[in-house]
Amino acid sequence: MINVFKSKKIYVIGGVVLLLLISSILIFHEEKEEPISYQVDLTTDTTKEKVNMIHVDIKGNVKKPGVYELEENSIVLDAINKAGGLKKYSYTKNINLAMKLKDEMVIYIYKTSEINKSTTEIINDTKCTTNVIEVVEPTTNTSTTKSSLVNINTASVEELLTVSGIGESKAKAIVEYRNKTPFKTIEDIMNVTGIGESLFAKIKDYITV
Repeated sequence: MINVFKSKKIYVIGGVVLLLLISSILIFHEEKEEPISYQVDLTTDTTKEKVNMIHVDIKGNVKKPGVYELEENSIVLDAINKAGGLKKYSYTKNINLAMKLKDEMVIYIYKTSEINKSTTEIINDTKCTTNVIEVVEPTTNTSTTKSSLVNINTASVEELLTVSGIGESKAKAIVEYRNKTPFKTIEDIMNVTGIGESLFAKIKDYITV
């Protein structure tokens, strides 16, 4: 009877030891496992700044006239290069190639022959207040003579169209107005429908009465 009891006691002790051994192995295994880490990239790319784009219409003596999209800080030379460059006999002496472009700007490149044949003085405006870059016909007289101005009391519609900023509808409105009330001063042109102070400021140096 005692032998049987001792035998069972041995089995029980053996079972406890086995359980402790298994528990130790499991605990050791869990300690060896590396915890799962989750990495979240909270950084944002602030190095790339948005570049604003503008559209410029380039015409005249360039290889590929048209409307081109350029970066906001581009200059006139960039627009010319975008249009394939200048053709032969382009007149650029009075164009500011380093001028910064503006959205919806129009650039016209004249041929030398156009300048030589021109009978109307073309005023150079490097500040481009009319959003158009023009060139000046070479002249020895630095001041604008009255004979080179457009007389708004006598000019035809076609002659009025040579004034930058005057389109066909405004030219016809000028003629219609003066037929009823001749202009006494150039300021009277602001009485014509569609011609306000801002447009007058752009054309006042090109007109006379």
